[in-house]
Amino acid sequence: MNNETSVIRDIIIPLDRYPHLNENQTLQEAIQAFMAFRAGEQDRLRYAELLVVNDQNQLVGKLSLIDILHGLVPRLVDASGSGKFEGKDTEYPNLAHLYEEKTFAGCGKNQEKSIKPLQRTIKFSLPADTPILKALVMMTHRNDFNVPVTENGNIIGVLRLEEIFNAMCTIYCSLEQK
Repeated sequence: MNNETSVIRDIIIPLDRYPHLNENQTLQEAIQAFMAFRAGEQDRLRYAELLVVNDQNQLVGKLSLIDILHGLVPRLVDASGSGKFEGKDTEYPNLAHLYEEKTFAGCGKNQEKSIKPLQRTIKFSLPADTPILKALVMMTHRNDFNVPVTENGNIIGVLRLEEIFNAMCTIYCSLEQK
C-alpha cells in the first residue's frame, strides 16, 4: 500500500474472516460464531461484535458479547441496576454478588432464543474507497471503532481501529520494529 492507494479497502477484515450470522439464528449459534474466531496462546476471543444479515444477505444489525450475555441471562439487567443501599460503598459498590445464584440459574435455558430482538441497528458504515485518515476522523467523531465497510451497497468487511493503528504504525509512521 502506498499513499495513492491509502483507502480502507486495503486494510479491512474481509467478511469471510469476520463473525456474522443470519438474524433468524439462535444465541447458541452466536456463541459458536464468536468461539470460532479465537487467537493467541490463551485462545482468546478475537472479536467483541458480530454482524447480523437478513435472508437477502443484507446487513441489518450487529450483536456484541454483552448483547448475548443479556439474552442468555436477562436478569443481568436487574443485577446491574440494583441502585443505592446503606453500607460501605467503597468496599461494596453494589449488591450484584447477592443475585449471582438466581441470575445464572437459567443461563443454559435461553440458548435457543433468537438473536433478532437482541441485535442493535447499524448507524454508521463506510464505503470501501474512503481514505484511511478520513475513516479515522469519522470513527473518532462517532466514537465507533468497529465499522462495517460496503462496496456497491453490499457489505464486504469490517474496519476496526486496530487495522488503522497497524497501518499507521507500520506503513505511514515507519516505526522500527525492535
